[in-house]
Amino acid sequence: MYSYLIRGATLVDGSGGPPWQSDVALSGDRIGVVGPNLSVQAEQVIEGDGLVLSPGFIDIHGHSDMTLFRHPLLESKLYQGITTEVTGNCGLGFFPVRHGGEEELARYLNIHDFSLPTGGITWHDFSGYAERITACGLAVNVAPLVGHAPLRMAAMGMADRPPTAAEREQMELLLAETLKQGAWGMSTGLIYPPGSYALTDELIALARVIHRHGALYTSHIRSESEGLMTAIGEAIAIGAASGARVQVSHLKALGSANFGRGRELLEKLAAARGDGIDIGADQYPYDASATTLTAVIPAWAHAGGVECLLERLADPALRTELQSEINSEIARREGADGIMITGCHSEQNRELSGKTVAHLALLWNCSPAEAVIRLIREEEGNVGAIFFSMAEQDVRTILADPLVAVGSDGHGLHPELNGAEGTHPRSYGTFPRVLGHYVREEKILPLASAIHKMTLLPARRLGCTDRGFIAPGYVADLVLFDPDTIGDTATYADPHHLATGVRHLLVGGRPVLADGILTGELPGRVLKKPGAVI
Repeated sequence: MYSYLIRGATLVDGSGGPPWQSDVALSGDRIGVVGPNLSVQAEQVIEGDGLVLSPGFIDIHGHSDMTLFRHPLLESKLYQGITTEVTGNCGLGFFPVRHGGEEELARYLNIHDFSLPTGGITWHDFSGYAERITACGLAVNVAPLVGHAPLRMAAMGMADRPPTAAEREQMELLLAETLKQGAWGMSTGLIYPPGSYALTDELIALARVIHRHGALYTSHIRSESEGLMTAIGEAIAIGAASGARVQVSHLKALGSANFGRGRELLEKLAAARGDGIDIGADQYPYDASATTLTAVIPAWAHAGGVECLLERLADPALRTELQSEINSEIARREGADGIMITGCHSEQNRELSGKTVAHLALLWNCSPAEAVIRLIREEEGNVGAIFFSMAEQDVRTILADPLVAVGSDGHGLHPELNGAEGTHPRSYGTFPRVLGHYVREEKILPLASAIHKMTLLPARRLGCTDRGFIAPGYVADLVLFDPDTIGDTATYADPHHLATGVRHLLVGGRPVLADGILTGELPGRVLKKPGAVI
């Protein structure tokens, strides 16, 4: 007898092929049989009439490691239909950690708004981290990457220089060990120190290790604004020199000087693939980005870590130079009116969430750069921001490309527990926004193509061979949604609203959502790359 029979749904299997009416029977955590009008016995039946059944969505670019220790259910991700999230993106992450370097990494992650568990960082490698988050109880699967930032910090701290031969060897050994333990690859965040301190040859050397282990190299590239095409060229060069699979994270064109260049970006990637380089990309469907406000601080000011950054921001001798470079970065991001504060944790500044940098400058009677410096100092580096600096037409152009996967760049949140905090709506709405706004309403791409970009395409990019497709033997990570009501309800002004339309969500054959209600089941687990030996 089968555990579940899903009956009469419109099946979109993840391949990109046309939908068809079918039943699906599950045997434990696997798909047992697929076909119309199945005559099988099952312990439970889910009626799929009027619903679309597809593989559970794979968020190839998530940041729920930032919030997982606070919200292991990742509710905002569940209601999007996500069953697996790739974490450790943009070069950020919780491992590896050198002995004695726990507090340094914790301070660094704090400025990127990571929540730490009670007791702080107590592990030193991927295996220890996996054990710790498994103990939290997971509703979705987590597929971690190793972040280049903690990898570099474990070998050489926050030094603003190339590694010595011994330090590079240490990074390569740590990376190899982490990949053996089951990490799916390595990510870089080349706008964030210490990643921004790395030269291309360092990244090529690490990507060669990644290639030897059949893993993925993902990159928040060195520039998404005025240096965009050069930065894309660097990612292509790393793939060419190393042989590694390359994934360009959250593909976009920032700043009015780049508006309309979405097509050029796609053509550049297509040309690289024509030259035999295995390179892909992902995207979230919004015209604003979000990151730490410290992203507008020049890289040299971050050298040595958070304490050194705060000391430099307080140094009168550096004030003119800092303000000049911050003002230039604000201008590249379309000005102070286009930067909205989303995260202030102190009582004195909490009400500033949702206000622009221009508003702060007016409130404090100072320049935008001075307002940024003051706020970052008062919040000890931990300030989030949304940057309104993309063109909707580029969002549409990139979204329509069948080889660009969907990724949220967001984290798991709870609308009641996090309701007082500012955030980007992508954490709540990415996948339903594609299916509702861009597929159903705008008809930018067909339903089957959109689901392929959320399922089998990211599974293949990651190297995961048993998810992202509906066929016998595949893991039963499945979502049933109403195609007429699926959509996002979160906005920039009012982001803490769950998406609509997801009726049932199964992870490993167990329901985490049933009739749109959380079941309390915790079937998620830390996924490890095939071939893990430790």
